[in-house]
Amino acid sequence: MRELRTPTGIEGDDDSTEMIRIWLAHEDLHVSLLLGMWEDAEECEVDERDAWGELLADSIQHIANGLNQSHGWDKEQTIVRITNSLLKNTKCPTGVVTGSYVEENT
Repeated sequence: MRELRTPTGIEGDDDSTEMIRIWLAHEDLHVSLLLGMWEDAEECEVDERDAWGELLADSIQHIANGLNQSHGWDKEQTIVRITNSLLKNTKCPTGVVTGSYVEENT
């Protein structure tokens, strides 16, 4: 099993929180999400749906930056291509979403 390293910059933050994990296994995507974090946060007036949109947008920026560094691809063109693919696959999914909401292990 291949796991990614923990990113630098989170050391020493006892409140650091993993928000999403995506695995490719058995020829399918497997996803684990921490839903409700923004909703549950004290004094947070952010809509959970908007927060996830921001998280995904920031992720696309990181992907474009990484592909620029690893493959030399233009960041802006990569952002447009990923965004177009995201919108296309959101409207016409290539796979079936299964599974259900599971309460966080405590």
